[in-house]
Amino acid sequence: MRIAEEVLFDICRLSCGGSWEEKRKGQKMGNRKGLTRSDVVVLLVIIGILLSIGAFRLLDRATYRNPGYRVWCGTNLKGLGTAMIVYANDYDDNYPQLPGRGPWSKRLGFDYAIEDPDFGSGGEQEHVGRTITASWYLLVREADVSPSSFVCPTSYQTRFRENNLVKSDVTELWDFGPDPYKHVSYSMHNPYGSYPADGTRSAAFAVAADMSPWFTDGSIIPPGANNDAPQTIRPDDPQRNSPGNSQNHPEYRRRFWLWRPVKGTRMGQNVLFGDGHSAYEKTANCGVDKDNIYTFWSKDEGPSEQDRQGGTNPTGRNKGNDARSEEDSFLGI
Repeated sequence: MRIAEEVLFDICRLSCGGSWEEKRKGQKMGNRKGLTRSDVVVLLVIIGILLSIGAFRLLDRATYRNPGYRVWCGTNLKGLGTAMIVYANDYDDNYPQLPGRGPWSKRLGFDYAIEDPDFGSGGEQEHVGRTITASWYLLVREADVSPSSFVCPTSYQTRFRENNLVKSDVTELWDFGPDPYKHVSYSMHNPYGSYPADGTRSAAFAVAADMSPWFTDGSIIPPGANNDAPQTIRPDDPQRNSPGNSQNHPEYRRRFWLWRPVKGTRMGQNVLFGDGHSAYEKTANCGVDKDNIYTFWSKDEGPSEQDRQGGTNPTGRNKGNDARSEEDSFLGI
């Protein structure tokens, strides 16, 4: 407002040949008696520009930097945590885990609309691929969770809408469609590894969070170049790391009147912990003893600070990419 007043003051002095105070008192100002039509047009244009700048700044705060979207994601995770606890109460403290012995995969190894898959010993679906999203989907089947609860409003995922011709009830399906990663914005501790999470985990153990930076469109990606995210965290060199890791909440800046995410920068992430509470964490080192929730330990025994906080980034969906301990959170999709 002070800048606007100064601009108006200068315009008035140049246009009227005197000061603002002189004009206000109605004193004569040389041969000029008031503002010309051109002066009024210039004044209105400048006022319009100032109002536009203020509107863009307001849009920036309200739409892109307002923590409301983070709260929305945190609320989603809190609701999912409550549903997981309800599920665990019905299934002997076990968190959702799709049955069978198949490997962790990107797509479900059988038709997501199959009526009665056989996961038992010797069954047709016993050894087929299982997605982490299929374990998430058990909350839709068993705990009345809406598919919209799995989507962050600032992510590229969209709500799953069942449209196949076999069934119309989403509670009878087994995953979020043929490309399930397109409909889930949150990563979960790997339920198919050696240390799946359950209802006995501590309040410091991360069981889920905003999408892992190591997965894009369901595919595992390598570390970024030139310090672009994602990067394996180095506690001894924090300058190499982004302030956060989640893909759900990138930093936006205005360029040529358009808002675009800043390459390589991410804010923080909402995290769901073992006791069911969710919190917004600025770094990925927020698990047990600052465990990096998006990587697995680099050593099984006697891990160093770097092994825990930096860890090893996933490179595939196999036994080598798995948590190394019950205290090691490893969230993926």
